[in-house]
Amino acid sequence: MFLKTIRKFHVLLFVVIIVFSTTFSTILADSSIIQGRPRRLQNVIKHDIIRYKGISHKAKLRLSTVHSRKLTYEEDIPIEEREAPLKSTIQGSVKLPMYAAADYEMGEYVVDIDVGNPPTKLRLVVDTGSDLTWVKCKKGNRRYFSDNEALNVDKSLTYKPISCESALCKEEFTSLSSLDICPNVNAPCLYNYSYGDNGLWTYGMFGKDITTLPTTTGKPVKLPKLLIGCSESFTDKDTMKHADGVLGLGINPYAFSLHAVVQFGGSFSYCLVDHLSPTNVTNYLIFGDYKEKAPTQEFMRYTALLVSDSAPYYWLNVKGISLNHRMLNIDPIVWDRDADGGTILDSGTAATYWAEPTYRAIMDVLVPALEKDHPKIEQYRGDGKLDFEYCFNSTATPFNPKQVPRLEIHFMDGARFKPLVKSYIVDDGPDISCIGFLEAPTGLNVIGNIMQQNYLWEFDLHQHTIGFVSSTCD
Repeated sequence: MFLKTIRKFHVLLFVVIIVFSTTFSTILADSSIIQGRPRRLQNVIKHDIIRYKGISHKAKLRLSTVHSRKLTYEEDIPIEEREAPLKSTIQGSVKLPMYAAADYEMGEYVVDIDVGNPPTKLRLVVDTGSDLTWVKCKKGNRRYFSDNEALNVDKSLTYKPISCESALCKEEFTSLSSLDICPNVNAPCLYNYSYGDNGLWTYGMFGKDITTLPTTTGKPVKLPKLLIGCSESFTDKDTMKHADGVLGLGINPYAFSLHAVVQFGGSFSYCLVDHLSPTNVTNYLIFGDYKEKAPTQEFMRYTALLVSDSAPYYWLNVKGISLNHRMLNIDPIVWDRDADGGTILDSGTAATYWAEPTYRAIMDVLVPALEKDHPKIEQYRGDGKLDFEYCFNSTATPFNPKQVPRLEIHFMDGARFKPLVKSYIVDDGPDISCIGFLEAPTGLNVIGNIMQQNYLWEFDLHQHTIGFVSSTCD
């Protein structure tokens, strides 16, 4: 009798231990965010917020001080009536392998590019929000970087500094933050390029050099006289710890993008692999009309690229947003850049930012759809401004993406962009998923690279269109 009692007690104790362990494991899983368990996007968001404020400040400042030229849907020339595409000066197209930098704890995508003669291979962040291409640089006795992470302009036979007395420095480069410092005619043109009123900047001197680029024919091609910022200092130490500079793909006559498309056919494209992919998973940054950019199952859709001489970002003409085919009630002024709103597409920002009315309208649909089966982690204190607002344990109850309302962005010309669910319900750590949107500090909407993943994007800078189509990007 005594043994039976002991046996029953042991069984009961075992059950209690199992229940307690399960409950405790769940608590640990739910509180992992505040118990030091690594999050994938925490540092990325911190960087994004600083970057967003800079872009927003720069856009507002430029739009308010310089008259902008814009192509709206009504004013735009029909595609069939536009000029013929630019002809490429080479056989084939430029094809740069491009990969996610998550392995380096970065939220951007990068390419490896050869600069100078003899060439130095540098890893550059692909940035459609920046109009200056700059690299870590060494000159003379001012050597802040090692040989394997910087361009040594003293050794490049093709590097040419730009004089501070030149018209380029005094007039053309003012949009690139050239400095009015010229002690003598032989002194270089200096810059202090800021990413806005946010403390992110890089300092150095302007010069021109050659880049050697791979092509689809297998024969490398040289792009001469590329404007390069030779930077000796910068503030974004965390990002640049694993990168050697920035490849500026903004809309500026001296950006890499415009310099390249004039030579290679008027357009460039990229297909972003999953943002958490290892570095050995690549697609390509392509300049020219390469028909086999990435495997697609649909026809490419096109929408107007709104052009502004003063704020040279990739502006989109958004009409509204729907979830499960139901348009959200959002004031149209949100999409008007002349009213401090508008929307840009940016490869250098990871998360997507919506102005407060848009953000709230989206969250008011997504949160109720998730909270029944995937309640918010109570210990998580994100407010949607400095961090994600809604995160949940994605393994406590199996997560089914098909149960999440499908988001679509509608453009004024009828095109619609439908991102994958994984592009806005994002993995943020072991067993943790979050609604991957942030409320914008100002009225500017920014579609970041996570929302762009697994889509092929084509930027036609000659005919002012942006094309997009879903793709595996393999």
